Amino acid sequence: MRKWLSRIIWIPVFIVAVLFLVANRQMVALSLDPFSAAAPALTTPAFPLWLWLMAMLFIGLGAGSMGMWLSGRSRRHKARLEHRELKRLRAEFADVTVRLDAAERRMPETVPAILESADVSPQDSPQ
Repeated sequence: MRKWLSRIIWIPVFIVAVLFLVANRQMVALSLDPFSAAAPALTTPAFPLWLWLMAMLFIGLGAGSMGMWLSGRSRRHKARLEHRELKRLRAEFADVTVRLDAAERRMPETVPAILESADVSPQDSPQ
């Protein structure tokens, strides 16, 4: 359901974007001088408007991606530290488990005296 809803939304958006880019094929030179519109001091070469629009779209996507990546730096650092600590704790747990198993194998198989007296049935007890 979610896949179809996504297609219903994005396919028309894609079609409108392509129509917009095809309709705006005239050559445009961008002015980078905010003070003089008649004789700008700094202009770009003339390229089709769709090329400028796509370039700005990709620059915006790149800048947004870079910003998101930089803003997540502290979380990635914390995740790396926690991952290292988890690996250390798992190794320590494995070591303790091995040592516990070895200690249990070394223990004698005798039943403690307290449990031996509890195993005595009432018929066997002196009256």
